[in-house]
Formats: sequence, C-alpha cells, structure tokens
Amino acid sequence: MVDLSSIEQIEDESALNKMLNEATEFDERRAIRKRLLELKELKSKQRAKEMEEREKRMQKEIEERKQRKEDEKKQEVQRLEELAKTSTADRFENEAGKKRQEFIKEKYQAAEEEKKKNMENFEKMAKENKNEESEKNSKTNAPTSLSSSKIQKPTMNSAQSKNSSACAFALFQNKDKEAGGTGKGTMTQTAPASPNSPQTIKDNLLKWCQQRTEGYPNVNIQNFSSSWADGMAFCALIHSAVPETFDFSKLNPKNRKGNFNLAFKVAEDKCDISPLLEVEDMLMMGNKPDWKCVFTYVQSIYRKLELEPKARAAKNNEN
Repeated sequence: MVDLSSIEQIEDESALNKMLNEATEFDERRAIRKRLLELKELKSKQRAKEMEEREKRMQKEIEERKQRKEDEKKQEVQRLEELAKTSTADRFENEAGKKRQEFIKEKYQAAEEEKKKNMENFEKMAKENKNEESEKNSKTNAPTSLSSSKIQKPTMNSAQSKNSSACAFALFQNKDKEAGGTGKGTMTQTAPASPNSPQTIKDNLLKWCQQRTEGYPNVNIQNFSSSWADGMAFCALIHSAVPETFDFSKLNPKNRKGNFNLAFKVAEDKCDISPLLEVEDMLMMGNKPDWKCVFTYVQSIYRKLELEPKARAAKNNEN
C-alpha cells in the first residue's frame, strides 16, 4: 500500500515516479498518474509565462535602444543647426580658427613664391631659347656664294619644329626641378607660337586635365578654381589612373568633404602624390578656391601620372 494522503503536496516528479513503481492497486496508480499530469501542466504554464516575460523584456530593451538612437540623432541635428547658425566670422574668433587662417595664408604665400619662381624660369628659358634660335638662323641664312642672285632662307619641316619645342620643354623641366619647382604642362602639335609662355603651359595643363576626365559625369574642367570646388574633378583625375580603387558612379557632387578626402587619400596611397592641399582649406575656400593652390597640386598630379611614366619608358627603351 502507498500513502496517498499528502499526494497533492508532492511537486517532485521523481518522487511520484518512485511511488508509481511501488503502487500495486489500480486506484493508487491512477491517482499518482493524475498528479504527474497536473505537475507537467503546471510546469508547462510556468515555462510559457517565463518565455512571455522574457520576450516582453527583450522588446522593451529594443524600444529603449531605438529611443536612445533617436534622441542622439535629434541632439546631433540640433548641434549641426546651431553650428550652421554661427557665422564664419564668429567661428574664426576662437584660437583654432585664427590658426587655420594663418595656415591658409602661409599656403597662399608659398604658392605666390612658387609662381614667381616659375615665371623667372619661364623668362630665362625663353630668352635662352630665343638666343639659340637666332644663332641658328644667322648661320643658316649666310649666303653660299657672292654670285648668288637670291639668298636662300632656311625652312624647318614639322619634325624639326616639333623636336625644337620638345627640347625647349625638356630643358625647362630640368631647370625648374633644379630650382625647386615642379615642371609644367605638356607640349602638343597645336601649340601656339610661344610654347614656353606661362599662359601656354597653364592652358596645356588644363587641356590635359580635360582629356583625362572626358566622359566623367558632373565633371567640367574650365579653369583651376570653381571647376574643382566640389572635389569631383580631383576624383575623376585620380580615378582615370587607378579606376579599380573606387566606384566613381557612386560619388555625389554635394558631398564635397567626402570627395576631397577620397581623392587626396587615394592620390597619396596609390599614386604617391603628396597631399599639398588640405580638405578643410578647400571647404573653407568655398565655390572659388584659390587657383594657385589648385594649379600647384594639379602640377604634382601631372608629374606623377604623365611625366614620370614617360621618363621611365624612355629609360627602358634606351636600355
């Protein structure tokens, strides 16, 4: 016989199973099985309740995280709105703004000095080239005999003219580098009568940029100032050399800071082009950056992408 007087208070299934094994009467076994079923149902309800409470806690945590993110976003928007309300003049009142202005001023002065140095090199090279041409013409124009009825004037075919311009340009590049300069533009078959003038070299460099970026959307290079204000021209110029580094089609002209960061970083990391421009400087100069700063940086890009590869190729051909 099994004592069933306190069976309703038993909550241990193992104890009930032991009693079930010892019971011999049908009524006893039925009462024990009934109690086992009650315990299973009770535990099942407890588990369901625990799961429900756990889900509620998780949902509450998710809502709290979501709310925190929304609050943080609102705070950031408010901060940016307050910053936008602050005028540029007010921001420059603090010490950091003054230092930035001084930094930009120093860069402008350095660009002016480099421009002056380049102008002196241009004038010196043009004068030397003019003297060489004069000596050459005087020798060529000398009469071959006193009995000649006409004096034959020398003529230069297209190949000779092209070689003369190329030599003059190579001479300029060497002298400019020795003077601490960077080298200028490219010579073309359609070069004007004065191929060594500063304006011609500036125009040739502009044409080179236009050729490299032809077909790129949102890029229209017409000068060395406003055409570069949104950073797209820099990105196109670098992308033309290393197109595998980023997807140009995903760039947005409105994201000026992102475009400058991308172009300057890829230029330095992949093309070994020194970062002569600062992103913050370009942003603060607005829609019309100083053309001398842009021109100087584009010169360094031209040297790395055009002059140095040609020099290496020529050296390999000689070997």
